[in-house]
Amino acid sequence: MARYPRSWPALAALLLGLLTIQATAAADTNSSAVSTLFVFETNTQFSINVPADDTSDDINFFMTAPTWFQYVALGFGRDMASSLMLVAYPATDFAQKSLSGNGGVTLSPRFSTGDTEPVYSPDIRFTLHAGTGIVNGSILVNGTCHNCRSWQTGALNLGDRNQSMIFALGPSLDLTSDDPAAPLRRHMGYGSFSVDMIKARGSLGGTVFGTLRNASDGANLVGSGLRRDTDKAATAHGAMFAAVALAVAPFDTLVTVALRRWPTLPMLSSLGYFALVIGAMVPGILISKEHILVSCLGHGNLESVPPADSHEQSQKFNTPHQVLGLLTIVLMFGVVAWGLALGFAKRAAKRRGEDLSPRSQTLSTAHTWLGRLVWLFFLINNGLGLKLSQQTTMFVLGYSVLAAGVVIFLLPVYFCIWRCTRQPKPPKDGDQEMDNIYTRHNEE
Repeated sequence: MARYPRSWPALAALLLGLLTIQATAAADTNSSAVSTLFVFETNTQFSINVPADDTSDDINFFMTAPTWFQYVALGFGRDMASSLMLVAYPATDFAQKSLSGNGGVTLSPRFSTGDTEPVYSPDIRFTLHAGTGIVNGSILVNGTCHNCRSWQTGALNLGDRNQSMIFALGPSLDLTSDDPAAPLRRHMGYGSFSVDMIKARGSLGGTVFGTLRNASDGANLVGSGLRRDTDKAATAHGAMFAAVALAVAPFDTLVTVALRRWPTLPMLSSLGYFALVIGAMVPGILISKEHILVSCLGHGNLESVPPADSHEQSQKFNTPHQVLGLLTIVLMFGVVAWGLALGFAKRAAKRRGEDLSPRSQTLSTAHTWLGRLVWLFFLINNGLGLKLSQQTTMFVLGYSVLAAGVVIFLLPVYFCIWRCTRQPKPPKDGDQEMDNIYTRHNEE
């Protein structure tokens, strides 16, 4: 009987140890119910947790990126065209709280329907938890997306160990906005990754979700990993129209004025001018079709996306740049057709040994001025395009100064050529009669 009292301390210690091990295992299970992707090159992290509650349709998420990126975006789904995007960028109060190192974050849920840019969707509900903000130069978002396990164009497979997701990082430009529909520049980096949804399923218990891990666990980059973004269509579109407005159009006007006595040369110059305009327009149409993303998070597997100003406006093709561009192209077609008709009329009159009628001469003058108006529209629309693509103020001012310099330089040149090449007006009947009288008087 004396042995039993001495065994109680040992038994109590054993039971306490078992309870500790069980609690630790439970805590480890809870804390490990997160799948995390860490991208070393950009110091960004994306974490996913699926609450174990079968009656819930929520997804817990965490993402962080340095503030030198304009935004950070997480997408549920394989393709941009069918994904639910969560885009985060600094709120306006960040500027006011920058001294303290903390500030707000704007979270913008966005959908993309087909080959169009993601557009803000107010129907997606979410909750931002403690820890969300701008901390030590990083955007931190710790939140829950409600009813996000399925959406209008897709769904998450909770039993998939390789659930496809995408991410994107904005360019190195400042942005502070409280507007969830704020226009965004085209991303500078993007990628696809797979998530182990089975590992990510579980209750987080009392653990803090969204801690920096600096290592991937339960998620892996797929394909070529982090990809740098380029926008060749937008670059070609802008460069070609800059050449049109600053060089080709002025040259065509000079040729038309200086060599109008040889109509074939101006016609060839104008046709070349027109062909270059059509060539420059094609990339712009492709950009608008993909669509234009100022929110530019991608198309397909985020492989291509252009720039634009306002998501909904660019989708509807009614931004000032697009409207003026279409108007200019229509006028350009009219100028070319008009010029060809005048050319045929001049040749026909020359074969008959006649001069152009006053009406045809008036139409010729109107054609010349309409061509100059088209050039002016190109100059203005290039500036609108720079604004649409959200280029820096210095870049826009630089283009404006260059365009103004070209106009100021060419105005006196055009005037001198016009003075030197203009045809003298035919004498009036009265002047001709006086000349005849004066001639007969001298002969007598």
